[in-house]
Amino acid sequence: MRSRTERFVSFLSLATLLSCSTLSFAAGPSPKEILEKADEIRNPSNAYRMQVKVENTSQEAKESSDGPAAFEVMIQGKDKTLVRTLKPMRDRGRNLLMLGEEMWAYLPNLKRSVRVSLSQRLTGQAANGDISRMRWSGDYDATLEAEDAKSWTLFLAANRKGLTYDKIRIWIEKGNFHPVKAEYLTLSGKTLKRATYQDYKMMEGKVRPTEILIQDAVRENDQSKIKIIKMENKKLPESLFQQNNLGRTE
Repeated sequence: MRSRTERFVSFLSLATLLSCSTLSFAAGPSPKEILEKADEIRNPSNAYRMQVKVENTSQEAKESSDGPAAFEVMIQGKDKTLVRTLKPMRDRGRNLLMLGEEMWAYLPNLKRSVRVSLSQRLTGQAANGDISRMRWSGDYDATLEAEDAKSWTLFLAANRKGLTYDKIRIWIEKGNFHPVKAEYLTLSGKTLKRATYQDYKMMEGKVRPTEILIQDAVRENDQSKIKIIKMENKKLPESLFQQNNLGRTE
């Protein structure tokens, strides 16, 4: 049997080890900080403009001769976005305006705007909110679900109604805070879609994902690839984000 002194030394060693492990874990970034850093990778500033193309692989897209959809996206902060439809030509002028969690679509044939939701389909597997609301922090409460040597897995729960997705599970790469992949979930936790963030390139001073591949969770061949063609920091006039200007094409 070990002596009382030996047992006491072992106890101190174990306590020291546990204390060091706790300090090491506490020194890492919090889920909130991880999410904010990932947002910085996806968003260059509070005001910027993007040229976006969306390629679909559904049977409907294959049978269409319209080609990829194209959009001009102007983002001011995280709650103001104007999306102008450039292609297909038959949809040109069908613009979207997001203010907070509210969104309107302008219908050129009716010459008026109607309320739509962020979760409503834009084209293929891409929802309105997939290109109009690019930030997670502030909209979602994050918890650390798992981690390994390469990445963190965060579980995001919407902290308000009207967002694109009720729950999201995302994988963030350690070291550079690059989003790797995501699962978009229903309120009950069922997986709706899966997304992969890929083709990282230098844009506006940082290496950012220029493609988001969104895949239906059931029909895996039904995919949409959101491609960021161009991104630039741009001071945007407030007049862009007014509903009475939504029908403008330039």
